[in-house]
Amino acid sequence: MEFLGQDRREGLGRKAHSRFVLFLLILVSVLLLLSSLYSAQASVFKKAREGVMDAASPVLTFFSAPINYIHDVAGSVGDYFNVMEQNKALREENAELRQWMVEALELRETVASFQALEGYQAPPNAQPVTAFVIGESNDAFARSMIVNAGRARNIEVGQAVVDDHGLVGRIVEAGGSASRVLLLTDIQSRIPVYVEGADIEGMLVGNTRKNPVISVTVTDDEIEAAPGQRVLTSGAGGALPRGLPVGTVSGERNDEIIVDLYTNYARTRMVRVINYAFPSVNPVEEEAIVTGEDEPTPAEG
Repeated sequence: MEFLGQDRREGLGRKAHSRFVLFLLILVSVLLLLSSLYSAQASVFKKAREGVMDAASPVLTFFSAPINYIHDVAGSVGDYFNVMEQNKALREENAELRQWMVEALELRETVASFQALEGYQAPPNAQPVTAFVIGESNDAFARSMIVNAGRARNIEVGQAVVDDHGLVGRIVEAGGSASRVLLLTDIQSRIPVYVEGADIEGMLVGNTRKNPVISVTVTDDEIEAAPGQRVLTSGAGGALPRGLPVGTVSGERNDEIIVDLYTNYARTRMVRVINYAFPSVNPVEEEAIVTGEDEPTPAEG
């Protein structure tokens, strides 16, 4: 019995040793195989990869075209919306810049008009009042403007209104803070004038046209007014001061002289109202001037 048990144990030991040796041989074989594959740079797998890449290349090329197209379209759409947003911002900025430019041009024109008005020499004792044109009233017959100066600034009916070029008209209505100016082209306008350098006086009559005419009242036997001669206010009747520039002679028609006005109503934005009172002569002073005597002095008490 002892010999049988010993033989069995020896047999089991040999079997276990044989399995261990087999496993070890297999492991060594695998390591040698991997080492040989690594040392040979795995040429078989490399060829397989190259074959797969060659086979997939046409497919990738086929699908890459629409993918790239979609990508380009998406980028173009994004760029389009970005450009639209930029254009919107630029339009808003340009609109704001145009508004500032218009305001700057208006301010520059106002400053230029004011400087030109500053160069105007008003008659003695006159107190010109600067005003802005705030409205116009033009229809088939009426030609007038509204200015933002009235009785509160000593504006009265009949006073002359000038701009940086010449006579605009005269005050016909004076409110508390605004007045209406009857323009020289109004059909009701009558201004006493004379032609400089010629013995011609008359009334400048409005006719709702661009060029009013002079209805001659004082002249020689024949009207001799050359184009280009200046037309000035005569001061007749004491309505307006003498010497205000009105325009130039442009021609004759039916014994009337056509006048080309200095002022351009479409550009008139700032005016001056000539607060002018026609000087009166004291009868005592007039008698003293005529007789050449001095005024009597009161007796000393």
